[in-house]
Amino acid sequence: MALDVRPFDALRATEAEIDEYSELRGAAFRVDFPEMTPPMRAETAARLAAPPLHLGERLMWLARVDGRLAGVATVNLPVEGDDHIIIAHIVVHPDLRRRGFGTQILRTVESAARGRTEIQGWQVTEGSPGDHWTKGLGFRTVHTTVLQILTFAEADSGRWDRPVSDGYRLARWVGKAPEELVESYAKAMSTLGDSDVGSSGLTLADWSADRLRRIEADRVVAGIENRTILAVTDDGEVAGVTELEQRPQNPVRLVQGATAVLAAHRGHGLGLAMKAAMLRWFTADHDGLDEVWTSTGADNTHMVEVNHRLGFKTARRFGVVSREI
Repeated sequence: MALDVRPFDALRATEAEIDEYSELRGAAFRVDFPEMTPPMRAETAARLAAPPLHLGERLMWLARVDGRLAGVATVNLPVEGDDHIIIAHIVVHPDLRRRGFGTQILRTVESAARGRTEIQGWQVTEGSPGDHWTKGLGFRTVHTTVLQILTFAEADSGRWDRPVSDGYRLARWVGKAPEELVESYAKAMSTLGDSDVGSSGLTLADWSADRLRRIEADRVVAGIENRTILAVTDDGEVAGVTELEQRPQNPVRLVQGATAVLAAHRGHGLGLAMKAAMLRWFTADHDGLDEVWTSTGADNTHMVEVNHRLGFKTARRFGVVSREI
């Protein structure tokens, strides 16, 4: 069977294309993540219409066999210090796996590298067929993360009663950062560069007030509600930050953004206090929320434990895999 791989403009997807993409994604989800609820068609449609903002330009391909959708490839081209990397996500329908289609799709993806020198795959479940496939193609694991999920119906909200330590207060906003805090906010976000990202090559530290303003504007266009809480010292210095998003493609699932505490202020429970306050704030303003998803570096055992104390449970371990192009 010959595989026909062609570029796909997701922003111009027809109803029929959304239907078949949703069917493929659901079939793969049921095999690859059996403990999780497969995405609904509406979520898939919204995902196609609103790509992740922080990962740069998105390219997509559809792969067909005798007219049937056999696989999908998505590539992101990050910028601002990470423009040597392409991030690829390839899904083959479970009925058509182990026939070399994934490898053929990968060749097409790499041909669109635009001079970039490294290809990465994220969220590759440890020990899965996808993990073995990438290793067989010469990829190596450069970072490991854990997916943790808090289910509101099972959570004890009493765990979120975590006052901030003496000498600190919490500042918060929805959407756009106050002008008087945006520079300090950018500085706090730059501490993400201190996080353990293995040898993935991602910089994470190229933050500025201008970049924050661009991201804020992009979120408005995409319909994302982003809430931010800062831990601030009594003399006005920003000591830590946490973010939480509600995305239109699945409004009952919240997605954790950055959480960081500046090195000089660690050991005071600020991460726990900020994230607890965020959960109280979001649930006070929104009914019908189902869960929160957060991804944390497996080596960041402190933050993994903070999440457990708030009611999160570890669902999966993922690898970031990489090889040269």
